[in-house]
Amino acid sequence: SPHYSGRETRPEMARAAIVILLVSLFLVVTSATALAVESASHGWARYDSPLDGPCTVDRVHWTEMTADRFDGQYRDHKPVVLTGMRGRNDAFRNACAKDVLLREWGDKDIVLSTANTHSYLKVTKTLREYVSSHTAPQRLDRRGDDTLIWFGDNNHTEWRSHFDLYVPPPFGTSDADVAYSFGVGGPHSGVPVHVHGPGWSETIVGRKRWWLSPPKPKPKFHPNATSLEWALGLKPLQEGDEGRVVEIGDDDAGWVHVPERYRMQMERTREERARQQGGTEMLECTIGEGEAVWFPDGWWHATLNLDESAFISSFVNFRHAASGSQDEEDDVFSKIEL
Repeated sequence: SPHYSGRETRPEMARAAIVILLVSLFLVVTSATALAVESASHGWARYDSPLDGPCTVDRVHWTEMTADRFDGQYRDHKPVVLTGMRGRNDAFRNACAKDVLLREWGDKDIVLSTANTHSYLKVTKTLREYVSSHTAPQRLDRRGDDTLIWFGDNNHTEWRSHFDLYVPPPFGTSDADVAYSFGVGGPHSGVPVHVHGPGWSETIVGRKRWWLSPPKPKPKFHPNATSLEWALGLKPLQEGDEGRVVEIGDDDAGWVHVPERYRMQMERTREERARQQGGTEMLECTIGEGEAVWFPDGWWHATLNLDESAFISSFVNFRHAASGSQDEEDDVFSKIEL
């Protein structure tokens, strides 16, 4: 019978070592990826975003809110988050599942907006194209005017069966005309600082971070900054001498592998922003599935998706508003797509 010496087994040992090394590298990459993706909700990925944080907005379970309390404390005065509403929109949430949206609406055209304050540019693509090409984590090496997000500009006639499934929050909408804006966004995408009329914004799938500030003083922001740049207090990436220099790691992986860098940067930005506002910090809160935030008329706000998220806003135009002017009422709707 043949005899195998140690010398003759060295090639096999070397190959085994290479296999072990490759497996180890695979596990390292896999575990690093796991830092980004925790799980999925209705097919949309969840992320362990370092940009989550505390909530400084009143949070009230919807069954404990009354119309009198809403009108007296919040409607014209300050934001509030309604919680515990997940069961009210189970049917709509199921219709917002990734596979369902793509099956029912994937080949339909949607209108995308650039991710800067005034959404200067509108681009039409199919929903399938948008999901496959524009819902990856927002990069810090992408300009706001070169980043597209889907929110609003919906074809309500074509999408009527979809919108008919939605049940809006039960306060502030019964005595108002309501206009819905629906959208989907990837992690760390969002709408930068802007202002318009009042309404609710409900997160259907995922999580969305909100910052809100009263009409005066106007918060400081650059109109071409993305929400991610603004949240981190960075200059917008743009042409010219005033533009920010892209650093190593300013991509979709940077915040995964060095999360503490982003947490510290956002905390410094929060402190600097409060100093600029005379010591007053903007209100902040993360709105999860089945929760809705009320933004009063004229309140500045910015949003940042923490996951792959689906969301809907109910912009309200009160029929018996004290101002009474038709021009003022029309102006509410003229600004809702900012």
